[in-house]
Amino acid sequence: MCHGPEAQGHPDWLTPGVVAAPPLNGTGNDWKRSREQLVAIIQNGAKRNGVLIMPAWKDRLTDPEIADVIAWFQALWPPEVYVKWQRTHVTGTGS
Repeated sequence: MCHGPEAQGHPDWLTPGVVAAPPLNGTGNDWKRSREQLVAIIQNGAKRNGVLIMPAWKDRLTDPEIADVIAWFQALWPPEVYVKWQRTHVTGTGS
């Protein structure tokens, strides 16, 4: 719900001072994070300046469900974004 039905994020996600869900469709910063970082954010939530900006899902989603969520939004990434993510985070070769 927060990130939108197509993971497009909230239109004000880049507005300073506004707490809004970023896109997860490859147009935001999600692709800059490793799989481990993505899992940790989904499990534990996220804070900015000490303020909770994303709830923790560890008590509501299983590890396989979290993997499914990540696979879903990664499937929305343009191919070049996914390849860049793989090069950076899977093979460790950087971009």
